[in-house]
Amino acid sequence: MDKTELTLVLPGLAVILEQKINASIIPKYLAKIISKGQFKKDSIGLSRVLFNHFSTEPCTATDLPMVNLATGRSRTLRADPCYLHADRDRLLLFADNIDLSKEESTALIAEIQPLFDDFGGILSQSSNNEWLLDMQELPELNFSALPEVSGKGVDGHLLIGRDQQDWIRLWNEVQMKLYASEINQRRAEDNKLPINSVWFWGAGQFEAKTSPYLQVQGLSRLLSLLAEKTDTSLIKNSNFSVMSLTSGKHLWLAEQLDIDHDWLQQIETFDAQVLQPLWQHCRSGKLMINVEIPNYGSYKLSALDCWKFW
Repeated sequence: MDKTELTLVLPGLAVILEQKINASIIPKYLAKIISKGQFKKDSIGLSRVLFNHFSTEPCTATDLPMVNLATGRSRTLRADPCYLHADRDRLLLFADNIDLSKEESTALIAEIQPLFDDFGGILSQSSNNEWLLDMQELPELNFSALPEVSGKGVDGHLLIGRDQQDWIRLWNEVQMKLYASEINQRRAEDNKLPINSVWFWGAGQFEAKTSPYLQVQGLSRLLSLLAEKTDTSLIKNSNFSVMSLTSGKHLWLAEQLDIDHDWLQQIETFDAQVLQPLWQHCRSGKLMINVEIPNYGSYKLSALDCWKFW
């Protein structure tokens, strides 16, 4: 009979564990996993963690093939709306929670579309916050995945390649056009972030491997796309129960930890409701666990690890 194995992905926990001052308040069973598990450091982010679970080869490029996964297209880029903030000598990019309405999205696309005409590009929206740029041919450039740039400085993530000069010029022209938009003026009056740039990314081909997972669970659009692409059974909720685990491999994606709102209470609740029963099953030899913490590393735990004296 196949063993029962669980990979549990805990996004948002890295920033807590990186602060050594928090070590003394980590809840009981998470602390046990950290102290007894076999640790492997890995700094990749959540999107890349999920991609690598379903890709034939690890995604090592700076970009992630989001467009090909979501649409099957090979000559389309994401050109997602974002906010660039000047901070001393660098530009910080923000693309999360920009609260863009459908009407605003449609109008902004119409304003900047003429800039793409000479490039043979047609801009459209797949959602309010996700824009697609259909091209006759993709430029020869290396892109950087937006999830790995958002919240950071853009230096080190800018376009590189043969067509770099033309596309950096295009990027700057888009920024100037958006800066003058009346829509952004109204957004500023409503205390909303202006949409003063786009970010090009999402290129490349996604090669899916045969899924190793009997079932995956979690609330994530990316996880849903990956499960669909690999014909993997998906449970679209985060109500995890150890009793639902059967022989074979499973993947659970926990909700993003909200570090701005009583993060300790969130971890303590998860520790009692999820990690405690998982620990008990692992300790009794019924389960093997791999806890993955994006931007930090992973802990592999077997029954023998649980019985360590330290």
